[in-house]
This record gives sequence, structure tokens and C-alpha cells, in this order.
Amino acid sequence: MGAVKNMASGKDRDLLELVGELDAIIDSSSDGLLICDANGTVIRINPASERINDVVAADIVGRNMHDLIRQGVFESSAGLEAIEKGERASQLHHWRGRKLICTATPVFDSEGRVVRAVVSEHDISEIDRLQRELEEHAAIKDQLSDQILAMQLNDLENLQFVARSPVMVRTVQQAMKVSKASSSVLILGESGVGKGVIADLIHRNSARAARPMIKINCGAIPESLIESELFGYEKGAFTGADSGKPGHFELADGGILFLDEIAEIPLPSQVKLLRFLEDGLITRLGSTQGRTVNVRILAATHRNLDEMVEQGRFRHDLYYRLNVIPLSVPSVRERKECVLPLVRHYLDYFGERNGFKKRLSQTASYALQNYAYPGNVRELMNICERLVVMSETEMIDLSDLPPDVVGNVEGRGGAPVGWCPGMTLQQTLEQVEHQVLTQVMDAFPKQIDMAEALGVTQATIARKMQKYKLKRERRMRS
Repeated sequence: MGAVKNMASGKDRDLLELVGELDAIIDSSSDGLLICDANGTVIRINPASERINDVVAADIVGRNMHDLIRQGVFESSAGLEAIEKGERASQLHHWRGRKLICTATPVFDSEGRVVRAVVSEHDISEIDRLQRELEEHAAIKDQLSDQILAMQLNDLENLQFVARSPVMVRTVQQAMKVSKASSSVLILGESGVGKGVIADLIHRNSARAARPMIKINCGAIPESLIESELFGYEKGAFTGADSGKPGHFELADGGILFLDEIAEIPLPSQVKLLRFLEDGLITRLGSTQGRTVNVRILAATHRNLDEMVEQGRFRHDLYYRLNVIPLSVPSVRERKECVLPLVRHYLDYFGERNGFKKRLSQTASYALQNYAYPGNVRELMNICERLVVMSETEMIDLSDLPPDVVGNVEGRGGAPVGWCPGMTLQQTLEQVEHQVLTQVMDAFPKQIDMAEALGVTQATIARKMQKYKLKRERRMRS
């Protein structure tokens, strides 16, 4: 009989030791732990949860979560959601200055009924703060890199100019070199690449910087007016010419004339332009007397002038006169290293102008960096302005981007799986989850089939697809 009592007392001691160890583990956890019964009544809360929620266990244990929420003690309860749905539930709380991720796991009895809900609370406020610090350090690093590059390129800090890719750095270096000369320069490149910025760079670093640079878009002036705008006219040169007027050449005397869209100049005006390049003389419309002006010509076009010369639409002798020093400005898709610095610059620019402060998630950064930008820098600027004005939160995410940008990422299979500097664990997991769901959604047309393939319930699939707006994105792709 005594032996039986000793055996029983030994088991009791083992049980007490086990319970003590479990209590110690729960109480020492840095994550908050809160346990509810099947009715939502709190039966346990650890010190970390007390600290996170700014409550005392004695005031919480034994009370129902519904009452506690109504009284404002808690914002909401992942535990109640887990009890109600019978499956794991996660919630993101912004509560009393903290940012919390709460994950509740239901506990079932032998008959499959929910008897408990264990809520794990993770305070990510510190992680979010660290991420902001990393972003600020990265921004400082970018600023230092910009300053070093600017010094290397002769004080480019006065220009809103980003040159990170080797091909763009080479273009800028060439522009800086030719700025000291007096030769004509032909700037080539697609629409929106920044040919006008290169012209500004040449002007600011030239010996003519103190004199004006007159800009004229040859494609925006009617063909019947281009000659009078460029070369001026005398009184009585045509109906309505009650007095003489100097043209852009005379206004730019001593400085630079930037002829944008030079390919749009009609052939008769090309003859006069060629004469100026040969002897420095211009003749006003309606006059027979030439005038000497000291003007340096910078010209730009997105057209293929070689083809236009072959087709007889552009004079070959004028082409050779203009093409003394050709500069080719790369498209945005050819200068990937410049994309994110450009995006950050214009987000800050439009944000300051509109009174907003915006930053990019890792997935949004990946999407923007890998978009082709057929409209080049001009399109990039428009996208940034739209994101600043239209995004609802400080963090710009994939769902905020235009469909063309998002579709480009999906066509590539999404962002690369894995951790990237500046990403929290939660962001990394969400990135992977989004990519996996997108791939499985393409493979299985029904949610029940997706759930079976991934080993989860259909309700989980539906909730995840709603979270990542996958239904909406799928419609946009079709």
C-alpha cells in the first residue's frame, strides 16, 4: 500500500515539475501569450502580454473578451475569430502606439470541438522603427554616393540628375567634356529620356553659362511659322506684320539655342539653318540683308536621322553639320541602376509638393525597378506623382502600382523568393505567400482545388486571396 502511495506521490511531483516548467516557459516568453476558453473567457495571460497591452492579469483573467473589447481594454480579438471559425486567425493591430501581429490557434478536444484559443502577440513596433532607420541610413548612403558622383562629374549637385548606371555616367561625362567646346551637339534618344536635361547640363558648364539658352520645340510650331520664329521677320514681311520681330537666333545671341525635335524642321528652313552653321549669318523673313549672330547650336531628336536622310526628308549636309558631336542618351530600361534612385527622388519631390511622406515596400521596389518604362523618365515621373497622390498609406505596396507595372512583375513570376535587406520577417513571408498563391491560382481554377494542393481549408484560401487582392489582379490580366 505504501509503495502505491509513493508511486502516486512521485507522479504528482513529476506533474508539478512539468507544470512549473511550462509556467516558466510561458512567463519568460518575449511574445505575449493569452489563452481563452471556448466561450472567450480569459484563463491565462503572461507578463509580456500584460506589458504589450498595458493591462494587469488580475483585471483580465476570468473576464470575457467580448466585454473587454466593448470596454476598450482591447481593440479586437484574434482569439474570438479563431474560436468562431475553428481555424488559425491572424490580425494586425495598431493599438496604443504599438503595432502588433496577433495569431490565434484553436485547440480541439477528442471530439473536434474548440476548447481553447491560444493567442500569440508579437510587437513589431521596434522592427518597424528599425526598418525606418535602415531606410534612412540607405537614403543617407544614397545621398553620399550622389555627392561623390557629383564631385567626380564637376559639381553636378546643382542639377536634379541621377546617373548610377555605367552607360548613363559615360553619357554625362561626354556631355561635360563637350560643354567646354563651341561645336554643335546632336543629342539622340527616345522620347522622355531627358535630352533637355543633357542640354541644360552642357549649358551650365559651358563658357556661355552666363548667357541665355533659348529652347524651342520645333515639333510644336506650325510649319508656316517655324521660319519666322527661328529667324525673325521685318515689318511688312506678311499680312499682319506691322513691325519687325527678332527670332530665336537673335534672342540667343552670345548664348545657346536648343532646337528640340530638330527632325520636324521643314526643308526650306533647313536651308537657312545650314547657312547659319556655315557662316554664322541669319536673314529675317522679308529682308535681303544678313545678320551675324554668335550662337551655339544644341539639337535633339528621337527620330532616326540616317533614315530620314535616305528618304530625302532631311538634308544630308545639314545632318553632317549638326552631327559634329553626337550624344546618345540611354533609355530607362538601359539604366536599371538609376531607376530606384529616380523613383525615390520623385517620390520625395512630389511628396514635399503635396505634403505627403511616402516610402516603398520591397515588392513595390522590385516591380518598379523591373518595369520597362516605354515612356522613359517622363512616364516614371507620372507614376511617382500618381503614387504620391493616390496611395492611401505611407507605405506604397504592390497593390498601389499601376496594372502595367504589376502585370510586368507577374509575368516574371513575381519578386524573387528570399530575404532582402530592409525587409522584416513578416514582409518576407507575405512576399513568398503572395507568389505561391499566384502560381497555384494559375494552376488550379477552383479554390477547393487550391486548398487541397496547399493542404489548407478553402476558407483560408479565400481569405488569403482577398488579402492580396488576387481576384482583382486576375481580372486585370485577362
